[in-house]
Amino acid sequence: MIIFLPEFIRFFKTVNILNNLLKQKVAECYRSQGYEVIDRPQSHQLPFDIGQYCPDLLVKISDNQGFIIEIKDTTTNLSIDRYYELAKNIAEHNGWRFLLITGEDATPIAEEDIADHKLTQPQILQRKERIAKLMSIGEHEAAFISLWIFAEILMRRYARQVLIPIDRLPTILMIQHLHTQAQISDDQFQRAIALNEIRNRVAHGFPVKSINLGEAIERLLNLADEFIAMKNRKSLS
Repeated sequence: MIIFLPEFIRFFKTVNILNNLLKQKVAECYRSQGYEVIDRPQSHQLPFDIGQYCPDLLVKISDNQGFIIEIKDTTTNLSIDRYYELAKNIAEHNGWRFLLITGEDATPIAEEDIADHKLTQPQILQRKERIAKLMSIGEHEAAFISLWIFAEILMRRYARQVLIPIDRLPTILMIQHLHTQAQISDDQFQRAIALNEIRNRVAHGFPVKSINLGEAIERLLNLADEFIAMKNRKSLS
């Protein structure tokens, strides 16, 4: 153990440096939008009691609205169960939300976090019409990628709606955590993983037969519709 101690110390220092660099980047992003950012806020600086948890950042949009943020440089060994409980407790206070931000996030820090615009029924229909038009002119690859982007948006918004802070994570990890947290069925999980593999082939220029891609688009449309229905049911509950 003594032999490996220097290596462990160097590794620990490196992780701390990377975490601090990411935290500085996130803090600057929110400050540039005009919001108050508090680094490692003390209990008296927090808007309400969150027990023993010490967030990395507190972002105040106003006195009654903002984010309590956890920063992790890597997605390895994330305590999603713990963050889920934190997110639920924080969401009980109107206007406040828990964010998990990692160095491997698929989505950037954006104004969307603050505005959180909802997808309307006309917008959903418009996207589907656009995909149908691409299919009608034989642009199957473009139709699939366009539909995948839409389906991924739906998955990320559903994760946010059920208060599991995984909506920024790389796609495959987000899908895995939705399944682990029992938010999607085994069948939905298997279909999402298979469709993600097709997405990767198409995005990187590997050939996929048109007939197979047409079938994949149908499966992806069904999956997107299921997420829309799940989101609507959750809104009514």
